[in-house]
Amino acid sequence: MSASTLARGVAVGDPSVLFRGAVSVQPGPPGPDGRPLWWAPWRVPYEEAELHLPEGGVGRAAMPSGVRISLRSDSRWLRCRYQADPAPVLNGPQERPRLDVRVDGRLLRTVRLRADGGDQEFEVPLGGQRRDRLVELWLPTYNQFRLRLLEVETRWQPDERRRPRWVHYGSSISQGRGAASPSTAWHALVAESAGWDLTSLALGAACHMQPMTARLMRDLPAEVLTACVGINSQALGSLGPETFTAAVIGFVRTVRERHPVTPLMMMSTIYAPDRESVAGPSGLTIEDCRARTARAVELLRAAGDLHVHYLDGLKIFGPSDAELMLEPLSIERLHPGPAGHHLFAERFLDHLGMVPSLIARVSA
Repeated sequence: MSASTLARGVAVGDPSVLFRGAVSVQPGPPGPDGRPLWWAPWRVPYEEAELHLPEGGVGRAAMPSGVRISLRSDSRWLRCRYQADPAPVLNGPQERPRLDVRVDGRLLRTVRLRADGGDQEFEVPLGGQRRDRLVELWLPTYNQFRLRLLEVETRWQPDERRRPRWVHYGSSISQGRGAASPSTAWHALVAESAGWDLTSLALGAACHMQPMTARLMRDLPAEVLTACVGINSQALGSLGPETFTAAVIGFVRTVRERHPVTPLMMMSTIYAPDRESVAGPSGLTIEDCRARTARAVELLRAAGDLHVHYLDGLKIFGPSDAELMLEPLSIERLHPGPAGHHLFAERFLDHLGMVPSLIARVSA
């Protein structure tokens, strides 16, 4: 695909050759030449987004957390025209619209995007010499993003690496809230270190173990499955003492319909100092949610599912790590800050490495 062809508007028959980690890619309205004016990555099937989030918050699924534009080229520069929408106003420090440019696995530059919904453009030098490079643009975690044009000086090829596919589900903690930039969120660091192909289903304020999310996780190809559950259900009261354990079991059993032996790690939420022993709207504390997640996994294993595992969130980010949280003491503390994401990734990898069946499956 030549630069001149791309200049007419990302004329790719199958846009998935560019977007890695997207569940679907929405074409924009046709331009004068009949081709879409833009392409927007989604983390649910965009045609049925409201079925996944019928009570609102659909925009979170259009925020490309963990999504990469990935290609190979010997170009000495890359030019990107895009549209990005403003991030929602959040409790605590606000998220900034950033995009990471990585070359051959190394962070080359973090680009501060303009998120006003209009056409914007940036250009990045990739190196003074012409040589084959893997170029990845890690898209913003809290801004909807539409690719208008991607231009290089020479021809490019899609990223055809075959790596173990990792699908992760979670809340804003897993969406990347508090990371310094998209590729330094904990899930991105884990994927890069482990050599995994990440698809993130994490949606801030929308991790309630919904049946539609379980169906989506069931239907996605994966060699590794993980989920971090509890914080949204407790804070918003979507699940109570009589339903939380059953919801975990039902979620896992739905996923198992097409992933009967895929390693599946169910992780309870990390340390939440202002909610540990405080009951939410439905009567559950975070301590309760951890105990019920562990109980659900225990019951599933007793019923014969030896490929599901429990990970205590306090082992990943506990009370002694509170100083690494994003929010100051005056605001409810829920999310790791930039340094906390690095610590989270390191410990998460260590604990996954303790699961022999997971290592055997991924290495096969």
